[in-house]
Amino acid sequence: MKDLFATLADDPAPPLAAGYLDTVLRRGRRSARRRFLGTAAVWVVVVLAVAGLAVPALPLPERPAAPAARASLPERFAGYSVLTGTVGASPAGRAIALYGYGNGELFNMFQPVVAGADRNTYRRVDAMEDRGRPSALLSPDGTQVLLGDDNGATRDLVLVDLTTGRRRSVPIGEPVGVRLLAWSPDGRYVAYSAAPIGDNPDRLGNFVDDEVRRSGELRLLDLSTHQSRAFPEVHPVAQAAFAPDRGRLAVQVDQQVRLFELGGRSIGTVEIPAGRELAAGVGWTPDGRFLATVPSGFVLHATFLWNEGDVTFVAVADGATPPAPVTGVVQLLGWRSATTLVAATMPMGLSSIDLTTGAREQLSLFDTGSTCELGMQTCQVFDLQLATGLLADVTVRPASWPDRGPWPLALTIPIAVVVLGATYLVWRRLRRR
Repeated sequence: MKDLFATLADDPAPPLAAGYLDTVLRRGRRSARRRFLGTAAVWVVVVLAVAGLAVPALPLPERPAAPAARASLPERFAGYSVLTGTVGASPAGRAIALYGYGNGELFNMFQPVVAGADRNTYRRVDAMEDRGRPSALLSPDGTQVLLGDDNGATRDLVLVDLTTGRRRSVPIGEPVGVRLLAWSPDGRYVAYSAAPIGDNPDRLGNFVDDEVRRSGELRLLDLSTHQSRAFPEVHPVAQAAFAPDRGRLAVQVDQQVRLFELGGRSIGTVEIPAGRELAAGVGWTPDGRFLATVPSGFVLHATFLWNEGDVTFVAVADGATPPAPVTGVVQLLGWRSATTLVAATMPMGLSSIDLTTGAREQLSLFDTGSTCELGMQTCQVFDLQLATGLLADVTVRPASWPDRGPWPLALTIPIAVVVLGATYLVWRRLRRR
């Protein structure tokens, strides 16, 4: 090989073009700058993406806002969103409404939601989701939710504090099926119906509610002591409502409403017309003179609200003249005064109705647009309740941007993986270039 190279002419290398070295250095520096800037840009995107995903996903250490002087309703409830956080991860304070929201035509995408009484906050009640979205009651002051178990017999109820997110078990003795009926105005007592039930092999949503409705006996739970008093002679219980004076309870059995003192003493009965039943939870007018009735089976657990009916009144004592019936009502939800009720009306929303004049005031509307089931179905409302103790002075607030709290972790992790993976692929491509 040395001999071969020795035969080559020893000519000098051709001269470089003028400015060649400067050109090479300039292009090298430009290439290095581009790689540096590209890499920096990719890392900026990564940092922003991680921050954008982590901040909404993590619970903030802030406490819920202090209650306002007067509770308020949003002029329009926020639409469905899979980004709605939970009470357990980020409690938002007292609520003005508890309701089921969503649809199940193609996928079961339902959410049990509480809407804030002081600002535009929305949270999923994760304790209800953990128990299969059972029947529940919102406390009159909007600070607690009590829920049963629709999967079968249970030994306890669960009390959720909306201001802290904490859950507390409330034992009720031997396993029974439970229908929650009414919460007393002072927040101390809860009336419920209980009955032994069999298994629910098909996991039917209304299994417990239907079974207990047919045979359940009345029980009165004292939340201050966790003791339940049974009324075995009062069955099957259809509905119940506490009197505004907090010392009496109305319970419907067949077509008769039995009146009791909370100590257990019977104080009278009121006949209900055939085909009617006591309005669930709120069927006793604030002045104590009348019972409000609705068509039998008009509002059922886990059933969409869409059917309009009427509210008629029955006098508790002889001689009182009942108000005229109120038509065009989807559900009676509470009272602002002895002569003004709050009801769900169509289009789906909340209205204040004056019993003396019939005048109606639209308070709020629900978003029933096609945003549910990934934008393929309309949104439906069911199991709607209001914080009845806050309605007397309730106002209406503008529907500003909703505060949904931290994103659900089950949604944040897949999004983070996709974003970071896409960013890595972009970075690799820029590096190769």
